[in-house]
Amino acid sequence: MQHFLCYFAIGFSLLLITPLEAAEQKNVLILFSDNQNWNDCGCYGNPVIKTPHIDQLAREGTRYQNAFATTASCGPSRGVFYTGLHVHANGQYGHPHGDHNFRLKPKVETVFALLAKNQYRTGMIGKYHLYPEDTTIDFQPKVSGYQVKAMADMATDFMNQKSDKPFFLVLGYHDPHPTSRTQPEWGVKVKEPGMPLLNYDPQQIPVPSYLPDRPEVRAGLAGYYQQISYLDEGIGRVLKALDASGQADNTLVIFTSDHGSSEPGAMANHYDPGVRIPFIVRDPGRPESERGVVSDAMVSLLDITPTVLDWTNTRGPKYKLHGRSILPTTGKQHTSGWDEICLSHVFHEVTMYYPMRTLRTRDYKLIWNLEWRSRYPLPIDTLSRATWNETLRLQEPVLGQRSVHKFLFRDEVELYDLKQDPDEVINLACQPEYQELRKELSEKLLEQLQQTDDLWLKQYTLPISCTSESVEQTAEYKPLFNGHDLSGWTLKRANRKGYHVEAGKLVCPADGGGFLFTEKEYSDFSLKFDFKLTKAANNGIAIRCPLVDQKPAYEGMEIQVLDNKGYPKKLKPTQYHGSVYDVIPAKRGALKPAGEWNHEEIICRGSKITVIVNDIPVLQTDLSEIKDEQVLAKHPGLKNQRGHIGLLGHGSHVEYQNIRIKEF
Repeated sequence: MQHFLCYFAIGFSLLLITPLEAAEQKNVLILFSDNQNWNDCGCYGNPVIKTPHIDQLAREGTRYQNAFATTASCGPSRGVFYTGLHVHANGQYGHPHGDHNFRLKPKVETVFALLAKNQYRTGMIGKYHLYPEDTTIDFQPKVSGYQVKAMADMATDFMNQKSDKPFFLVLGYHDPHPTSRTQPEWGVKVKEPGMPLLNYDPQQIPVPSYLPDRPEVRAGLAGYYQQISYLDEGIGRVLKALDASGQADNTLVIFTSDHGSSEPGAMANHYDPGVRIPFIVRDPGRPESERGVVSDAMVSLLDITPTVLDWTNTRGPKYKLHGRSILPTTGKQHTSGWDEICLSHVFHEVTMYYPMRTLRTRDYKLIWNLEWRSRYPLPIDTLSRATWNETLRLQEPVLGQRSVHKFLFRDEVELYDLKQDPDEVINLACQPEYQELRKELSEKLLEQLQQTDDLWLKQYTLPISCTSESVEQTAEYKPLFNGHDLSGWTLKRANRKGYHVEAGKLVCPADGGGFLFTEKEYSDFSLKFDFKLTKAANNGIAIRCPLVDQKPAYEGMEIQVLDNKGYPKKLKPTQYHGSVYDVIPAKRGALKPAGEWNHEEIICRGSKITVIVNDIPVLQTDLSEIKDEQVLAKHPGLKNQRGHIGLLGHGSHVEYQNIRIKEF
């Protein structure tokens, strides 16, 4: 609430400001990159990338650790940037160019227009991506946003023009946005004379967790890094020209990006890889002791226009802005009242309607997917990238840390604990212990949307509490269990009481179990099922296993089924739920408490095994990479190409239902 009281007060105060004489006003220089993740600069801790000029700017200014685009889409983000209004309020709901045809509302004034009224000379060099064209811009030469040297030369000319007016100049770079939709997608294409070109070794680049570690991804990242370093060289030239002009001491410099990468999981998403951005402000009025500061204030691109108006003492528009000036936070590690932000997305291209509203605090994020019943429509840029196309070609079930299915078919409300789950894959929205938090964040989000005139509230209703989940489409899957009897199954290790059917469930009783195998063999498949554990329960799923009475985990493979928290004995890493038993450990944290139903998918395709529990990938492995001769000798079943699927009871009560399979 403090955020909104503050921005309303700022909006009111801006209306009362009287323009000063031009000689008393100050300059603004904004350096705006295109599709750059927040930590892809040396000053943000990237150990490989070379960005000496951006790093120097950070040493001379304030670097924001928690800065965000409100929408991860180029055109809409620029609409927010230049107006200080959320995308749902300014009218440019999606891209303005070509067939997309989105544009600002007639009443909306850009920061250029507001500064022109205050006797500023304004310049826009490079990528603008706003419509309609702003006729108040004084200097807007035609140049490719990839020509960073040419842009620096034009900026130098602009800053050195003889004028009694102060200036407002934006350089809209096109780097490191991919330069094409065919390989090589990234990398500097416009090589200008006298400009250094860094080459990065793909094998030395850290692959971010939201992307798969594959050759084409590494190659893309190497080119992406090259573009950022090229961009940095251009920024260095502009800053050097500013110093040479003698105006650095009265020029506010801001470096940031329109949003994160254009890779799947980033562009047009509200996950952090899409919206978290670099953000550096050099306020020349700050003393030496307040430079090189890292601020924890949560800021967004909504705050750019209010900040510029504040710095230049320029009167704001007649309507209230949605951001606030960040000048009070510069030079400070912590400023109270900057602890949450609101994000809003509507379109990317005209064909990509998937509105999202999000509230992000320091520790949690609540995402409301308004069109959650629809399949998520990837942006054309992302749809054409090698990363996505290879994922489809290889039929990979997982994209980074998230299942492809969950990436495309999302829950209406997503709630993430960002401290415990920075990859944003464990949705807590329907977990009983998080209902109070969900209610609190939902009410805060609704308050912000109401105060920013979100018309979508007339059509959509944010559910405050958990509702029933949507029914999954299972037409491609064939049932392995008919819900009535054990037809199609055969019991081994028959000295136990075995399994029975009860109310449509396949039950392994505490005094029964044994090895219940399918009569049919399977090779490559997707196996889906629901299961419910009792406290300390232990079971397993055999895959590619022969019909054996002993050691199915060795003669075939066993995917462990276990109550991780309730099991009384000390466990090895390879014994936790989802592990390939005794061979490959699974990640933990996906299981629901004992007594609740879980959903699991086991995918076998060649040598690759994936296990997804409650939509969270817990195991991704390639058996061909196992080279340990002792492990292979102990587990000859690792080399099996085909075999039976089985339920491996170990004297614990476990229930199964909705067991179904799709063969590849």
